[in-house]
Amino acid sequence: KRCQTMKFPSRILIVNLCVYVVLATPSDDFLQCMTQRRLADNIILPSSPSYLTSIAGNWVSNVGANPVAFYEPTNVKGIRGAFTCAKQIGQGVCPRNGGHSKMGAGLCDGIVIDLFRINGTKMNAAGTAVSVWGGTIQGQVVYELATFYRGKPDPKFVPTGECPQVGISGFMLGGGLTEFDGRFGIGCDNIGSWRIVLQNGTSRFVTKTSYPELFWGLCGGGGGQFGIVLQITFALRNRAPYDNNAYFRYDWPLDKAARVLQVYSRWNLSDGSLSVKLKSDFRVIPPVIRVFGVCWFVSSAEECDARLMATPMFRVNGSIHRFTQRGTNSLEVLQFLGKTGNYGQKVVKQGISLADSFADELFGAASNSNGARWASVVLRYFGSGNLDYFQSIIDYCAGSSVVVCNWRRLGPSIPRFGSDSSFPWRRSTNIFYVAIKNDSPSLSLSFATFYSLQRQFTQGAYVNYASAYTPNISLFWGRSYSRLVALKRQLDPTNFFINPIGL
Repeated sequence: KRCQTMKFPSRILIVNLCVYVVLATPSDDFLQCMTQRRLADNIILPSSPSYLTSIAGNWVSNVGANPVAFYEPTNVKGIRGAFTCAKQIGQGVCPRNGGHSKMGAGLCDGIVIDLFRINGTKMNAAGTAVSVWGGTIQGQVVYELATFYRGKPDPKFVPTGECPQVGISGFMLGGGLTEFDGRFGIGCDNIGSWRIVLQNGTSRFVTKTSYPELFWGLCGGGGGQFGIVLQITFALRNRAPYDNNAYFRYDWPLDKAARVLQVYSRWNLSDGSLSVKLKSDFRVIPPVIRVFGVCWFVSSAEECDARLMATPMFRVNGSIHRFTQRGTNSLEVLQFLGKTGNYGQKVVKQGISLADSFADELFGAASNSNGARWASVVLRYFGSGNLDYFQSIIDYCAGSSVVVCNWRRLGPSIPRFGSDSSFPWRRSTNIFYVAIKNDSPSLSLSFATFYSLQRQFTQGAYVNYASAYTPNISLFWGRSYSRLVALKRQLDPTNFFINPIGL
């Protein structure tokens, strides 16, 4: 309300004029701009009934972000229009594809561009590659390829991760760690081209030869840095050898956990015939360290167990053999490692459909991680680290503020794929993830201890498990950092794309 008093000298008259002014919000301005461009469908404002639901769609949603608006484009015209309108009202944008970021990067205080309506796969005529739209989740890719090849000889697949809810674009932009890295490298090593929309609205078709520097940066630089991924084309791989498998779970008691972790960290998995992970199940009674994974290229569970027993880790005394299960195909392995198998904890029940395991998992983990904050370190051992060191790690993971610790190996065979990639950790040995209780009064101290315990072996951190508590942001990119920063300045000089760990 603005009022002004006016006096007229020729008469004894005083007029009090009041004008009521309604101030438009950035959300209103964005809607008006998009309406003028006939792009106002699928916009969610703070006043919309579904606004809080859209925030909760992120796996981590309690990061304090209050988006100006959510926009769900259906084509590149909508993306360009959103860029124009966001700039017009002085806002940045952040993309969301699945919402599975461990630090809530699919939310921001600007415009969230949610790509889930731009989804699906399309085979090329020769059957050698598949194009995947930028809003597709990994489970949909697995399901649609499995459906296409059902009953056909020589089925093909794309090496993906085990979590069906994860968006394929963000996963690959961070490098993409899969169970097939010993033979096919990290996920983005299987990409032939990207189609990306830059901040100026240009749609760029990126290959090793057309834009080699951007191609290099997209494979490991992380999501939401250089543009919005509209489409990815993958080389298809022969699935038949991987359909011969067996998956397993062994547990060791807590007093053996340090020795198991020590031997695991020294183990060479370079031939790609085994994929093995560790997880701290220290809240169960009795507490155990869980060892689970898959034997590839075997014809029986017995052959898998024999292979395991020939390795140094499985010769550590005290193991509890939970199961070794012959898989019907590689899809069952992904079910076991994903939500259907409780992430490597139980045998996949017969009769669970591929649709239930993969296609219906769009937001299956929405807001599931609000009670924790995640971090990671990338380590290089190769024979280093005494038993006391590994015991200190186990003691830390058994602490009351820690939810879970996870370890996975990086196969030493990965380096041969790396010339066209900014992913910097191909010569590392382990990635170690931790989740800390978000309500812990010593959250900062817990993360500081996590980093300090492993400082002597730390090479960096994994950008797909980013943390605001990471001591130095350059740790996410290692030797690629300076080159990625130069690429960012070239393509997005005003930091139009909002990222909590932006370059």
